[in-house]
Amino acid sequence: MDYKFPKDFFFGVSNAAAQVEDGLSDPWLKLAEQDKVSCFKDVAHSKDRLRFWTNPNIEIELAQELGVDVFRMSFEWSRLVPEKNTWDQESALRYRDILLSLKSKGIKVMATLFHHSVPTWFQDAGGWSKRESVDDFSFYSKKALDAFSDLVDWWITLNEPVPWSYLTYKEGIFPPGIKGSIRSHNQSLKNMAKAHNSFYAFAHQSHPSIKIGLAHHMGWHRGRGIFNKLLAIVTDYLTHWSFIKLIGKNMDFFGINYYGAEWMTLKGPAQYPDLEYSDAGRAVSPLGLEVQLKRIHKRYPDTPIIISENGVGDDEDWVRPAYIHEHLAAIYKCINQGIQVIGYIHWTLSDNFEWSDGYGPKFGLVKVEREKNLKRTPRESFEIYKEICKQKGFTFEARNQAWEKYKSKNGLKRNYWRSDDNRSGLNSPKKRIMGINDWRHK
Repeated sequence: MDYKFPKDFFFGVSNAAAQVEDGLSDPWLKLAEQDKVSCFKDVAHSKDRLRFWTNPNIEIELAQELGVDVFRMSFEWSRLVPEKNTWDQESALRYRDILLSLKSKGIKVMATLFHHSVPTWFQDAGGWSKRESVDDFSFYSKKALDAFSDLVDWWITLNEPVPWSYLTYKEGIFPPGIKGSIRSHNQSLKNMAKAHNSFYAFAHQSHPSIKIGLAHHMGWHRGRGIFNKLLAIVTDYLTHWSFIKLIGKNMDFFGINYYGAEWMTLKGPAQYPDLEYSDAGRAVSPLGLEVQLKRIHKRYPDTPIIISENGVGDDEDWVRPAYIHEHLAAIYKCINQGIQVIGYIHWTLSDNFEWSDGYGPKFGLVKVEREKNLKRTPRESFEIYKEICKQKGFTFEARNQAWEKYKSKNGLKRNYWRSDDNRSGLNSPKKRIMGINDWRHK
């Protein structure tokens, strides 16, 4: 085995409640019904998402077949606290059933408390931009700790707080879909940091061995030309490090969500014809993961790192096999250089609801045919990742085969779900030419 990971290194998959659960009447559904979510209105069974609430066993059995060590999921805040300071015990018991099902199959659980979805009552009161949000999250998080601590192995308080806050309180792309201000964005980040720190302190008092962290979005910001390179330095700090300073050392692991490079301009991330992109508009760059892991390690040398999300929108599955191998090669190199990376969580198991992009980008190891009552079909990358999980690594030959498959698609066109300004999704895909640069990890 040429790339053999440490014995205690774990592999996993992930989802999020608001992206997979049916039966939700949440701010995301309201936004979609206002026609502010792409690729939703005319999609079959769009409100059902993946029916993970009423039929979670389909996904759980797929995870078992895949052979993962860890399943990352989230609790839906609006289910557990449907009204302010009101705990829904019936929903809590349902989540316990899901957790117990995972545990019965030998799969550990990484649970996220806030993953881009809030209760309507919380949003209507101003959400994270209001001081009261810290107390509201405290009620929810403490109740969740009491209800699920015996079944959860890793806790994530917040998923990607910085981009979520910006897209919510500044740009108005996320619910409630109203443009705001930088001031509201900054205030929400301060409140989220306070909420995290408060939960961290409380949880460690009652559960000293608990493991708590963040899932922090960290794309690799780059620029072409002197001005854009300087701009990338500024956006890198504002996006990646300013929030973490508010957290300090209040984390038992550093979760990084990494998808690719973002080439910065004054108009936002650019789309260059000489680079490879995911269906969702992220430039593919395994080198960027190595860069960010080294930056994290430099600042937090004693904190274990978990790749809490890594994946690629790729309906055809032409990019994903090489994408997985090349990013794992970057991780393997970092581990051999003394960086404490302890796990890799792939996003995601099955194609799901991708926030304001709706059902456009396809991130799943498993294809979902919504018009066929959500029929699941594992892609080739499912089998590839399954073998990696089984072997705790992969060979040079497997890595090269994945790259040769990618090369064989050079010049072909595939679905692309980003608008020309790279700011919004599409109701139907345009086409983008495949395979025009060598993005392998060196």
